[in-house]
Amino acid sequence: MKFKLKKLGLLVGLTLAATGSAAADETTGLTDDAIKIGVMGPFSGNASSYSKAEIGLMAYFQMINDEGGIHGRKLVAVQEDTACDPAKALAAAKKLIYQDEVFMLHGNSCSGAAIAIKPDIVEAGLPWIVAHAVSDTISVPPVKNIFHGVPTGNTNGEAMAAFVLSKPGTKNVAIVEHSNDWAHSYTNPARAYLKENGVEPVAELVMERGQTDATAQVLKLRQANPDFIIGALYEAETAIFLRDMKKYGLDIPVMGTAGTDLENTLKRVGDLDTVQNYFVLHSYVDNLDGPLLKKWADMIHKYYPDEALTNFSYISIGSGVALVEALKAAGPDLTRAKLIAELDKIKALDTGILSSPITWSPEERRGVKSSAVAGFVDGEPTVLKAWGTPY
Repeated sequence: MKFKLKKLGLLVGLTLAATGSAAADETTGLTDDAIKIGVMGPFSGNASSYSKAEIGLMAYFQMINDEGGIHGRKLVAVQEDTACDPAKALAAAKKLIYQDEVFMLHGNSCSGAAIAIKPDIVEAGLPWIVAHAVSDTISVPPVKNIFHGVPTGNTNGEAMAAFVLSKPGTKNVAIVEHSNDWAHSYTNPARAYLKENGVEPVAELVMERGQTDATAQVLKLRQANPDFIIGALYEAETAIFLRDMKKYGLDIPVMGTAGTDLENTLKRVGDLDTVQNYFVLHSYVDNLDGPLLKKWADMIHKYYPDEALTNFSYISIGSGVALVEALKAAGPDLTRAKLIAELDKIKALDTGILSSPITWSPEERRGVKSSAVAGFVDGEPTVLKAWGTPY
């Protein structure tokens, strides 16, 4: 009898311990007045310009805090640098989850880094809103705790190819890209869209990250004589590619990814003539200096007065708007499970900044399903629905 009571007491103790552990997991990172959110981004390295996406998100958190927070809690961002490097991203994610004990994760530029940390975040189970990286691999197939808050590569790739084919007379399309997952996340769906429309690329070339000369690619493209070029290159390589196109007299329009923007590309190449035929995906409701984006620009400068604004500065804010909506709906007795359930109820949310609404469900975690395009028209950045058609 004494043995049975002792065994029963041990079982009760283990059960209580397990229950207590589960409860702690659900509310880890929460206090009565704070929600601790891990924000990872490339705050250093040659892709650090992407971290403007995380700056914009953290400015939005501070605005929400100044407005009183959510159910009495402030959004406390815990910043970690990934340097756009998978190994550093993995170390950053583990620190945020196990050392800083954040409630959730939000942010993440660089698909390669995001893909590297995905298994650990799936295992940890905390909510993760991806607010800049675009690879579909991050959110497909859907898992319980991952939400994509920007157009993914598949959406972007189709938008790129659709814009290219909207130019009258376009029959020959070439592709130049990096050999990594990030580039393929754009070019593979673009290839599929082209094929569906009866177009096979006349040239498919690789330009690796870190290359400082695009002469070989440009000369091959001149020989192939395409009507349009799809370029899936990071910022530095895009500038080199466009400079070498001009150097060798190759005057062909280039459709770039969301990994570049017009303003920063112009700054890198130094003259408008080099970028006048360059187009990029543009995820917003207005030009960067348009009236619909002014309030967001003012918000960022309120909290980061010296921040130079580019296309990247705004990209994460839409998913921040969705997060706040879900946190409000989850109520004061917040848990990770409640937040995930409310994120799944977000339907056709007009964020006031993204050109397409956000919709999430347990079956589809890619929340943004279309994108506009931007290019220089008469020397001014202009948002376009199709070739020659303003948004």
